Amino acid sequence: MEELQSAWNAGGVEACRRLLERKRDEWKDIPLNVAVIGGSGVGKSSFINAIRRLSAEDEGAAAVGLTATTFDIRSYSHPNNPLLKFWDLPGVGTNRFPMQTYLSAIDVDRFDFFLLITADRFRERDLWLCDEFRKRNKKGFFVRAKIGMDISDSKIAHPKTHNEEVVTREIRESTRKQLTAIGCEDVPVFLIESYKPQKFDFDVLEHHIIEEFLKRKKNALIQSFQATSIEMIRLAEAELRSRMWDRAAMASEAAAIPVPGRRYWSFDLTLVTEEAKIYHRQLGLDATSLKRYAKVMSTDYQQLKSHVDRCLGCEVMDVEGAKKLVEQLLSEHLDEYGALRLIALFMKGHGGHVRGTRYVLKLLLNKMESVAQEVIRFAFDNIDFYDYD
Repeated sequence: MEELQSAWNAGGVEACRRLLERKRDEWKDIPLNVAVIGGSGVGKSSFINAIRRLSAEDEGAAAVGLTATTFDIRSYSHPNNPLLKFWDLPGVGTNRFPMQTYLSAIDVDRFDFFLLITADRFRERDLWLCDEFRKRNKKGFFVRAKIGMDISDSKIAHPKTHNEEVVTREIRESTRKQLTAIGCEDVPVFLIESYKPQKFDFDVLEHHIIEEFLKRKKNALIQSFQATSIEMIRLAEAELRSRMWDRAAMASEAAAIPVPGRRYWSFDLTLVTEEAKIYHRQLGLDATSLKRYAKVMSTDYQQLKSHVDRCLGCEVMDVEGAKKLVEQLLSEHLDEYGALRLIALFMKGHGGHVRGTRYVLKLLLNKMESVAQEVIRFAFDNIDFYDYD
């Protein structure tokens, strides 16, 4: 509010609009650095690809192989935010990275957060590293990866008595005992399978990473991660809703058109259609997001896209598609005074265009959140959770 008051004093409405436009994309300028630490072959590269919704064959993917692939420290940017970087770091205690020089070698203070990954068990050196990060007030989690491999091994070893839930529970209990034994019982641990991120704790891990960041950086994370779970959709929706008044305040009265059925209200169609495209992308409904999600969920992209278009009632691929969706939603939400009648703007300067713009944005966000959740349910209904062959 102080910034808005200063902007108003300096240049009135136009200065306030420029301030809000600048703050709208402020999250894109916040660097976020996540350290992914673990020994050779534990699945760091696969995890880094999975959390960015990439496969090993995609451009910019981390190299994945049967032999050691982490020889040098390297960062990988998230496709939705180049400043969100995941750093592939070798485990502590190797010949090239001994414990005595490890922290300086990785330049530990540049990281906001750390993830310690293993494919079998955690050891004393993991406790040491966890303590060093704590001394620097940095948050972190333990991650037990390659759960799918354990499931497959159990199927082979116990073809008649195999039970995935029992195997998963045993791994979880065993991992917790390991961490308790080395004094890390209070550090959260997550079971993941990078090639099946829809299973186990992958989406929960994403949610906890976001929650652990400071508020200023948390917003940037929510905007960066793709909404591929109900919980991530809710986080994205809450973030988009929290900025709705700021966006509405940017509405131009000169460009406003009447809101059918809302007397004395109007809305800025240009601003609304721009926001519609942002909602569409942030909630994972655009073509790029759906293609990534289809690959992750081993389902058909065209099926997902057709489902989205059917639920929305139109394709939101460009400005015209966004306009069509706005018109459709307005026609569905006319009140008893509407009758598809265009009302002239009588209350100039009284904020009717701001309230009207927020009203239309609310309709759009409610609709797209509902469709995004429906896409998650649709995708889950069309995959085989137990296929590890």
